[in-house]
Amino acid sequence: MSDAQQPRRRGRPPKAGAVSAKKRTNSAKRTKKQQGDIIFALDIGTRTVVGVLAEKQEKGFKVLDMEILEHEKRSMTDGQIDDIEAVAQAIKAVRSALEKRNSIKLSRVCIAAAGRALKTTKGSAVCDVSDKSSLSAEDLKAAELEAVRATEAKFSEEYGDSAFYCVGHSVTGILLDGYRSAKPEGHRGEKLETEIIAAFLPAYVVESLCSAVDIAGLDVAGLTLEPIAAMNVIVPPELRMINIALCDIGAGTSDVAASRGGSVVAYGMATVAGDEITEAVMQKLLVDFNTAERIKRAEESEIHFTDILLSERCITAEERDTLLEQPTYELSQTICSEILAANGEAPQAVFLAGGGSKLKGLPAMIATGLGIDESRVAVGRRELMRGITAPKSMNIGTEHATPLGIAVTASDGIRYDFTTISLNGRKIRALDTSRLTVFELTALGGIKPEKLMGRSGASLSFTLDGERVTLRGTPMTPAEISVNGKAAALNSTVRKGDEVTVVFAENGEDAAALLSDVVDISEAAAFTVSLLGKDVTAGFYALINGKTVTADCDIENGDEIVTVSRRTLAELCAQEGVSGELMINGAAASGSQRLNAGDVITAAAPKEQPVQIPSTDGIEIVFNGQNAVFPQPEGGREPIFLDILAAFSDNPTQLLAHSDRITINGKIARLDDKIHGGDEIVIE
Repeated sequence: MSDAQQPRRRGRPPKAGAVSAKKRTNSAKRTKKQQGDIIFALDIGTRTVVGVLAEKQEKGFKVLDMEILEHEKRSMTDGQIDDIEAVAQAIKAVRSALEKRNSIKLSRVCIAAAGRALKTTKGSAVCDVSDKSSLSAEDLKAAELEAVRATEAKFSEEYGDSAFYCVGHSVTGILLDGYRSAKPEGHRGEKLETEIIAAFLPAYVVESLCSAVDIAGLDVAGLTLEPIAAMNVIVPPELRMINIALCDIGAGTSDVAASRGGSVVAYGMATVAGDEITEAVMQKLLVDFNTAERIKRAEESEIHFTDILLSERCITAEERDTLLEQPTYELSQTICSEILAANGEAPQAVFLAGGGSKLKGLPAMIATGLGIDESRVAVGRRELMRGITAPKSMNIGTEHATPLGIAVTASDGIRYDFTTISLNGRKIRALDTSRLTVFELTALGGIKPEKLMGRSGASLSFTLDGERVTLRGTPMTPAEISVNGKAAALNSTVRKGDEVTVVFAENGEDAAALLSDVVDISEAAAFTVSLLGKDVTAGFYALINGKTVTADCDIENGDEIVTVSRRTLAELCAQEGVSGELMINGAAASGSQRLNAGDVITAAAPKEQPVQIPSTDGIEIVFNGQNAVFPQPEGGREPIFLDILAAFSDNPTQLLAHSDRITINGKIARLDDKIHGGDEIVIE
């Protein structure tokens, strides 16, 4: 058989430099043809990477070549890449082998995604087709694309900011003017409604696949979902009127799709598959993963192996099959649960694909679990892969359903081509099923909205001596956005190849203030003085939330600031409610006298009381509440208030200085006021 007819399976990529100098010379002389319309499909699986070259023909697809390479180590888990670099090297090796055998330069590849976090959403879109003389295939595809966009929007609303990619969809129904139509092409109508079910995977699952393809030097030309790919090659559209479930059992995942009424109506995915069987062998026989994998797949009657204790052992195929019964049964139960969850009931028939479908007894266990006849559970084989032609010598089996399905899907229906856009120098991939805006692109790039919007600085509010004070923060600096060097906005549309630059918004600064910004604390000091035998605080200081503060400090939101001035005797006495004549440190003091730490403030000695001069001849007055007779001045002149002071005190000036109240008949007395009989005079 020729090289191009037999799939190649290898355990490791060829070593560099292994080709002879003569062969290198011959290769250099041979000009490689361009890829052209040749389809290059890659099934990047948990255990193997399978590459397929195919071309579309008038009826179906012709397989040109196939290459199979097993991962050297467990670089993938449950259909998701762990070691991107290792997977990229495997892709390179598969690509190189296909290029060499077919003298072709491969640059574009179609891939499929799987993963433990698959989510599905149903959606629809209504298009106005009243201006169409008849519906064309292009009109139907445009309506289908609109339904995908609408479903993506619905999914985004449901799952918020979570980054997911739409990786596949199926049309579940078409209504023309409210009536279901199996083939609306060529018909006329007003409203065309397209119903779909779409599958979504987390962005990191898809990005890791694309990163590995990038490193391998290839462009992603299309993306699909693994169960969709297998469905397209085993259950083509003409069979989908029947309720059929397909389960593609790989190493890491068991992928489910179900058809009914002419459409694929559901998808599902379980993270239990062939690797769980291999791990059961590891546990039972104490061997490493690769040895367990070899024992699981061995076809000989006696299988020799070395366990982890370096003991040479042997197990028969019958013993191996017995060992695998329980884990195979557990796998069948998981598959049945996934089929029932996706389909809602037991299907009429089940197709099993993938390497895991070869497990002995699995079809019968699934039939029993679903309650259907065993004859209605079939394992995929070459004859069941409809629309595929290949040389008879090419060994095509159930494990090749997905890679062949990827090739079929790549040229049939809407492909999920990637649009690559540069965001701040970094490649961002977006599916071209969306009308992508700068804002949506930044979300795919992991830029949080707050970096685009910014905020003004927070205000600072406090009270100062009972008045509300609010200081405003500084305004934010908005983000600067440019597309291909021209100013743009968040809602600007971006296209393939655009270079988008985003200078992040800068938040405004929060308002801030120190105590010294609102209160002059250059002379602030609080000290203790003795007032009438009691220690009290004097000086100039501030109270913040009731606590004395003299040093500079930050003002916090909601603070209550009160300034206190007790620098003079009068200020202190007024706030303490003290009156009367006082002395500081034993000396007479005025109200304006400044206080110092340690001052002792005491009451002044009692004032000298005027001596009443008895007289039998004079003017009768009331002095400090007591009746008195004031002598008539010499010469017969009328007495004045100064005469009273002179009569009752040896030092009228000192008497006035130390008196708080000096009145005549309740009015403030003047020195030249005349005194009449019956006047009430008070000097206190």
